[in-house]
Amino acid sequence: MSATILDKTVKVQPDLVARNNDDGTIVVMRMDESNLFFKIEGVAAEVWKGLNKNQNLKQIFADIKSNYDVDDTQLLGDIEGFINDLKGRDLIQIS
Repeated sequence: MSATILDKTVKVQPDLVARNNDDGTIVVMRMDESNLFFKIEGVAAEVWKGLNKNQNLKQIFADIKSNYDVDDTQLLGDIEGFINDLKGRDLIQIS
């Protein structure tokens, strides 16, 4: 497999607070004057939980694959899209 988003190191920005809701969604808030918050659900919530456990994206991919019946290409695309969205909102650092 060629290099993918799974080969990147992703860290959550330190000025964020997240709350897990009973319905499986996660609310992420930036601790600044903006009062912005983001609701995350589905596969994206699983990725966020993994990032908060300091798992790398390969571990997160494998965990989701073991818990859900999903095509590799579809899952990779979903993870990549979510990571790019987080990066665009400056909620993570990628290296």
